Amino acid sequence: MPENRLLERLEKLEGIWVPMIRWLSLVIALCGLALAQDWRLSKSQSVTTQGASAWRYTLSPKTQEARELWQKLSEQYRDHLRAGYRVDLGSWRIYFRGGKLWLEPHCPTPSAACLTFGALPVPKTRQDHLLLELSALLDRALREAQSTGGSLTLSRLFRVELRRNQAPPYPASPSGWKP
Repeated sequence: MPENRLLERLEKLEGIWVPMIRWLSLVIALCGLALAQDWRLSKSQSVTTQGASAWRYTLSPKTQEARELWQKLSEQYRDHLRAGYRVDLGSWRIYFRGGKLWLEPHCPTPSAACLTFGALPVPKTRQDHLLLELSALLDRALREAQSTGGSLTLSRLFRVELRRNQAPPYPASPSGWKP
């Protein structure tokens, strides 16, 4: 008889703990995904006695691995741009026209087909992840900069000055390199 009660109690506990462990596993997995992000969007504004300056938005790689990969990709992108080719960054494209660098909308729904890949000894899926995350954050940063006005810098590639509610394409300038 005591064994039956013990089994009943264990079954009740199992009924409680199994769903709780599943939820806890899901939360840990989601936290891992959140921590595994490759890009950071920084937003700053200086305030002086004359008032607030324009907003500055900066996109830069977050992890050491992402920084190393972005350094190699951005070097190849610069070479592409110098040679007169365009660079597709998901929903945005950058290129030279008339001696000036331009940033314009590219793919309404970003996918791997909307990216310019580098010739690197890195798996294509790793480049996909890095560049699609960049595309999403670039969209967000441009929306914010368009609503507030200010500058947006994608480290090692370009800088864009936006007026409030300015429509694309946006004139850009090289950031960290010379054409």
